[in-house]
Amino acid sequence: MRLFGCCVLVLSLSFGGPAMAEPKAFICVHEKDHLPALDAEADAWYREAIRLAKPDTLRPWDRIVELYSKAVERDHWRAMHNLGALYRTGWPGGVEKDTQKTLDLYQRMIDLGIPQGFYNMGAMIGNRAGVKNPATDGLTFLDKAARLGNPPALTELGKLYIYVAKQDELGLQYTRCAAEQGYGQANYELAAYYKIVAHNFPVALRYYQIAVSQGHDGAALLMEGVFDKESSPSYAMWYAPDEAQHKLYRGMYKQLEADPDLRFPNLMKEHPLPAHPTQGYDAERPDWRPES
Repeated sequence: MRLFGCCVLVLSLSFGGPAMAEPKAFICVHEKDHLPALDAEADAWYREAIRLAKPDTLRPWDRIVELYSKAVERDHWRAMHNLGALYRTGWPGGVEKDTQKTLDLYQRMIDLGIPQGFYNMGAMIGNRAGVKNPATDGLTFLDKAARLGNPPALTELGKLYIYVAKQDELGLQYTRCAAEQGYGQANYELAAYYKIVAHNFPVALRYYQIAVSQGHDGAALLMEGVFDKESSPSYAMWYAPDEAQHKLYRGMYKQLEADPDLRFPNLMKEHPLPAHPTQGYDAERPDWRPES
């Protein structure tokens, strides 16, 4: 759900701190291997809160907060994350903003060793969102989350290594580790790298398509534009206009606007991408073709 998504970590964090100065050899681990089992009844409360908080519904905020709070009492870390996000931003007419409650929930996640908790706290510090005299900087929390396999943390560090530290290969390792866990934003960032930095447009488009399949509405909007006859050649990455593809991704974007939880797991198989007019299916491998 977009409402309860991860915090956005600003990239203006100091890049000279100990967490980033001398990176250790990167080892990709997956977050699922560092997560505790969830209490079944608490998970039912959590899922009911998710259902009640769907977009375009009359949201009973008191009941939603009650359900999350009951789940939190049984150490349901996903409920902590969502409830913390609610208190972090507030919701007009429903939930009052309370930064301290957010920090308390994120600290509880950290105490339980939850990777997302370290990321959330790092984001709060990085955004200067109410953390007074933190024991360490936001990048230290981010690094801890990444080493526990947290996809948002891996993606943010990947961007920092690529665009700030100019260590592309290391940044790509971080980002690919997040992408292979099914994290749409990581595939979106890989697409942006191959478009903007590597100028390998067919590989970029492939990553954008994967991101769409994982529910990334921004990737769907971009792909809609790639095949739009009104788009500039540079925006379209010099692909030819294609009305069928344009309508396909426009429809997916509209669906994701209405329900951000949608996924399209068969997208790549059912709607293979066309070859690029000059780069084929991979600018670095002229003779490569996707499996049929």
